Amino acid sequence: MKQTLVRKRIEFALFSLITLLNLLPFVFTKFFPSMDGASHLANSNIINQVTVHSNDFFRQFFILNPEPVPNWISHFLVSLMTLVIPAFLAEKIVILLILTGIPFAFRALIHTLSPGHRLFSYLVFPFTHSMFFFFGFFNFCMGILVFLITLNYWLKQEKRNWNPKSVLYLALLVALCYFSHIVIFGILMIALATQIVISTLAGMISEGRTWKSQIRQALRNSAAALLSAALPLALFIYFFYSRPEIRDIKFLSKEELLNMIVALRPLVSMNPAIEGKFLQILFYALLFILVAGFLRFVFRLFHDAPADEPDTKTGNTSESLLPRYPFWWILSFLVVLLVLFFKLPDAYGTASYTNLRIGFFILLFTVVWFSTFRIPWFLGLITVLAGLTVNTLLLKYYTPGIRDLGRMATECNKASEFVKPNSLVLPIYCMDNWFTGHFVDYLAVDKPVVMVYNYECESGYFPVRWNENRRKNYYLGNPSFPDRYIHFEIVKNRPSLPLDYVFIVGQYDPAKDWFFSTLHKALTEDYTRLYQAENCSLYGRKSAATY
Repeated sequence: MKQTLVRKRIEFALFSLITLLNLLPFVFTKFFPSMDGASHLANSNIINQVTVHSNDFFRQFFILNPEPVPNWISHFLVSLMTLVIPAFLAEKIVILLILTGIPFAFRALIHTLSPGHRLFSYLVFPFTHSMFFFFGFFNFCMGILVFLITLNYWLKQEKRNWNPKSVLYLALLVALCYFSHIVIFGILMIALATQIVISTLAGMISEGRTWKSQIRQALRNSAAALLSAALPLALFIYFFYSRPEIRDIKFLSKEELLNMIVALRPLVSMNPAIEGKFLQILFYALLFILVAGFLRFVFRLFHDAPADEPDTKTGNTSESLLPRYPFWWILSFLVVLLVLFFKLPDAYGTASYTNLRIGFFILLFTVVWFSTFRIPWFLGLITVLAGLTVNTLLLKYYTPGIRDLGRMATECNKASEFVKPNSLVLPIYCMDNWFTGHFVDYLAVDKPVVMVYNYECESGYFPVRWNENRRKNYYLGNPSFPDRYIHFEIVKNRPSLPLDYVFIVGQYDPAKDWFFSTLHKALTEDYTRLYQAENCSLYGRKSAATY
């Protein structure tokens, strides 16, 4: 008994050490350079300016979204933390929550479903730094963590007697799922529904209880789930009902979708050609477990099977050759997800990557499903070693890119030192790199400056929107000289403010078109360069007076 306890502690320490090593490349730069991360930080700053600081200059341009949309959770956390610490530290805390929380929450779920196969929890590490993490989809990543915690709580609680306290706790977790991401909330509802159905059927077949008692238990669980999810479900329905009917809907072909799964595309972050080679090792390792599990089942059909380990739901030992209840539930869950994966559009208006998001959960829960297989431990060890090798190769590949992009993010943020509070800034991006398009927003993560372009305000899917009732127009240059004057008329017959600063990431070409030619003349005559770095430059208006 003592030796078993020591082995468990050593194994837990090993898992903790790998978790620590897995997060190191992502915390050594001042900012973690993700695609959308800077925009999330800047909009969290806007939330504070509009609410806590009651900044009227910001209120001319921004309001909180009156609709209780998803995509709130990371914005809320960052807004709260940046009241006392800088934005880069708040971002680091969010990253630590994601990179440490997901592995331990996944491990806890594996332990609940299949206590003897905790080894499979080591396969979670390549999933922690998925494409969604590098894209800066922190609400979605936080949602993965909340989803795992919620599902694990449900599995532990659903056989007990529900009480107001447990229902309230479940309701809080379900609400957090909704306010992290709407796709994750939908997947959670599918998980709970399939679990109730399969659990009831499994109980009727194998537990020796009457079908009436099983139905009563199913009704109690259903009532607890519906009561806990009532408000989020109403918001979920309203979210789609309130969206315009005419949208740019994009479907992917069946071949693209199938390749997405085979290539483990949701885990590819930067370069499919390079990362895909590493991830194919993981794909074949998972395929190995699938084949091994099938062969093991066939072998047991023709040989006397030893007694199984205790069932995770009943605690009883069974001689049945049939897989245990979690096997069928997760398989049913995966089948439903696969149907949605092949039927739903990948993009609906400005909401996108739907197939990839569902594909991520298909891959993640395929690992959970494998943990329910009756296979020798050493076969699982082979797969885990392959997964850890892939994770190491990916981290080694990511590290130099994170370091270089991190320096660029810091350069952009440093430009804010030369900007006065409550100023109007025109951000211009001139690099041919899809990944760094929102790096201009690093200028606005700590200081109260208004960036006149904000994609989150345009979409309507985030906590902040444009204040259409008060929003001012703005202009660049001198109205007295048309050859160096650009008027941005957003709302007709509204007053116009001069742009205080122009922040450029990359190098612009004055000969490219009319806009850049006029921009160049305005910057030469009416602005002065205040800051120059390798990847960005800042220009300030020479006169504070309005022309």
